[in-house]
Amino acid sequence: PFPGKLLEVLDRGDLTSIIDWMPHGRAFIVKQPKLFTAQVLSRFFKQTKYLSFTRQLNLWGFKRITRGIDSGAYYHELFLPGRPNLAMRMKRVKIKGTGVRPIPNPEGEPNFYYDYGAVGRVVRSGGLAPLPPLPG
Repeated sequence: PFPGKLLEVLDRGDLTSIIDWMPHGRAFIVKQPKLFTAQVLSRFFKQTKYLSFTRQLNLWGFKRITRGIDSGAYYHELFLPGRPNLAMRMKRVKIKGTGVRPIPNPEGEPNFYYDYGAVGRVVRSGGLAPLPPLPG
């Protein structure tokens, strides 16, 4: 499922200039959306539009941080580096609500630098599998 593929991308290590974990390991950020769309989306997610990717994030319960040093990053309490078994507990929303977006609440956003302990990055042993080819 989607969270597993996203973990695979984030844990690769050769795409960190495009998408990477934040230093505390509790959120990730797409650093270069255009390059992400061109080089990563179709290879791993069978999608071609960044908007479709962000919709999937929302359907899987990811929340976007709107202010501070992590502004633009996404997080989910069950989505942590190197912990695929935890991510397997994530649920996709079957029907996406009423079409009304919730009002952002920057005051309620977590501060992962002060309120939570850092999550260590898991270093893979062995070499990376080559990137899958771009479709057709």
